Amino acid sequence: MRRHERGTALLLVLWATILLAALLAGVAAASRSHSQAALYGAEHARAELAAEAGLAQAIAGLRAPDQQHQWVPDGRPYTFTFDGAKVTVKVVDVSGMADLNAAPAALLRGIFQAAGVDALRAGQLADAVVSSRGGASGRPGQPFRAIDELARLPGMDLGLFRKIENAVTVYSGRNFPDTSYTGPLVLASLRGIGVAQAETLVDARHKHAARRGAGNGQAFGAVANGPLVAGYGGVVERVYSVAEMPDGNRARLDVTLRLALTRAQARPYKVLDWRTDSGAAP
Repeated sequence: MRRHERGTALLLVLWATILLAALLAGVAAASRSHSQAALYGAEHARAELAAEAGLAQAIAGLRAPDQQHQWVPDGRPYTFTFDGAKVTVKVVDVSGMADLNAAPAALLRGIFQAAGVDALRAGQLADAVVSSRGGASGRPGQPFRAIDELARLPGMDLGLFRKIENAVTVYSGRNFPDTSYTGPLVLASLRGIGVAQAETLVDARHKHAARRGAGNGQAFGAVANGPLVAGYGGVVERVYSVAEMPDGNRARLDVTLRLALTRAQARPYKVLDWRTDSGAAP
C-alpha cells in the first residue's frame, strides 16, 4: 500500500514539475515579447525624432541666407543620416499644387483622370468639389479647410484619395498652379500629357539647380522674373520627412508651414497642418 502511495506522490511531483516548467516558459515568452515591444517602441520613437530632425533641416534649408544653399521646393529629395536613421526630405511649394478652393473644374478633372479615373467619374468628382466649395452656379457651400475633407466627398474612395492627396492643397489660393513646382499629376493635367511623360519632366527638373524665370504666367500672382527658391512661388511650403531605422522602423511627417517673409520677425514659421504617417511623399 505504501509503495502505491509513493508512486502516486511521485506522479504528482512529476506533473507539478511539468506545470511549473510550462509556466516558466510562458513567463519567459511573455517577457521576451514585452522586451521586443519595448525595443520596437524605442526604435520607432527614434525614427519619429529623426523625422522631426528632417523637418528642422528643411526649415533651415528654406531659410538659408544665400541662394546657393537654399533648398528648392519642387519635390527633389534631400537625404542625410540622423542618430542611425536614413532621413529623406522633400519640400513642395504649395503654389505648385491644385487648390481645392480655387482650381477650375477642368484642372481638377484632369488630375482625377491622371490618377486613373475614367472621364465620366473624373468629371463628376470635379463637379462635386466645385459644388461643395460653393462655386457652382452661386450655390452656397463651405470652403475646404483641410485636404482630408476631400476623402469624404461623394464618389471618393481611399485608394483614389491616397493617389491625389499630395497634388492638392487649401493654402495657395491660386486658380492655376505654378509649373515650376508641380508634381506629375498636376503637370499632366496642365499640359494635357500622359503621367509617364509628366514624371519624366519632373525628374529632369529635379536634376537642375535653381534657375531664373520661375512662374508660368497663368496664375494670379505668378512670378515673372526671380530665382526659383523657397517662398518665391508662395510662402507656404509642404514638407515631407521620412526617417527609416536599420531595423525597418519608419516614421513619416507631412507638415505644411508658412515661412516668415522677413528675418526680423520673431517667429520664423507657423505650422498650418501636421500629419503623421500619411501617404507616400511625391
